[in-house]
Amino acid sequence: MQKKQFMVFRLDDNVIITLLAVCTLASMAFIVRYRSYKPCKDFSINTVGTILTVGHIVRFETDAKDFKRLSWDFGDNQKSETEVASALHSFDDPGNYTIALLADGKCVEYKTITVVAAPEVIDSSLVAKVVMPATAIVGAPVLFKDTSSKASSWEWRFGETAVVDGVLRNQVYTFTTPGIKTISVVINGNYKTPLVRKIYVSPKEERNIPVAVAQPRPRVNERPNTDPLTQQINPQPQQQPQEAPPPPPTPSYPDVAPADLNQMFRNAAGGGKPISDFAKYFCDGNLNTTVILNGKSVSFQQFYNKVAAVKRGDKLTFTTTVFKNRQTNCINKLEIIGKVKAGMFNMSWRDL
Repeated sequence: MQKKQFMVFRLDDNVIITLLAVCTLASMAFIVRYRSYKPCKDFSINTVGTILTVGHIVRFETDAKDFKRLSWDFGDNQKSETEVASALHSFDDPGNYTIALLADGKCVEYKTITVVAAPEVIDSSLVAKVVMPATAIVGAPVLFKDTSSKASSWEWRFGETAVVDGVLRNQVYTFTTPGIKTISVVINGNYKTPLVRKIYVSPKEERNIPVAVAQPRPRVNERPNTDPLTQQINPQPQQQPQEAPPPPPTPSYPDVAPADLNQMFRNAAGGGKPISDFAKYFCDGNLNTTVILNGKSVSFQQFYNKVAAVKRGDKLTFTTTVFKNRQTNCINKLEIIGKVKAGMFNMSWRDL
């Protein structure tokens, strides 16, 4: 019968001593770190002021306490380190940015902000200033004057043809058809800011000129047809003077609900709907009507350009308030909250 053999392992005393020394040092280090550990206190990041636009200096402040150094990450591949509870930064492009603040290398806080494009400044000298009547009559010449000071060339269109109808500062035009006509003028070749107005052209008046018919004179010996005394007692009623024609009707604009406007705005994404389709809803067809977009004043032309720059309408959402002229039903102001989907997976929204 064979005997079983067992292998016995024996640790060297030096190995055991080394392990004990390592464990002792690790325990001491843990105790030291535990006693010196300070938990992170809650703190926040705030922006001073409300102007978050491209090129504008933004001041960030924090209420973090008991720190030695703050590391700021502004979300646009730019960082900064400060020893005070504030930092200054300027953004080069619009969009959503996540600000990260690291205090003493261990406590971190985040804040997301939205930076919008700087408003475009419109040079008023590039827009015509037209003096014109509100109504006209078919066949009667009408004078249109431009009183702008820096204009050197003009292109007038009076809504009856598809071509330029005049190139003078003071242009005379005769309408051939009645109705509401859209007048536009471009000065100095600046097609981005045309001036658009409306004029009502009434039909040509037809005057009926009475024709005198000679009545035969009775002979002296004949009895008159009417007894003179009876004619004096019962005088014939005199013909009433013809009343003046009624004034031309006040032009009425088509009614449009805010929900319909929102859908039209979405249809205009990517240039799918021309801006001229909106002119019929504005007073005098003015495509420079004021729009309060996300709290900032822009022209409707600028608002349309922002919408057309978005490729798809399903990425847009609008909340629109319409202000109208009570007499003509035309739009004289819009207040719009416009948002567009942003991010890699379109999971967030930013201001239009």
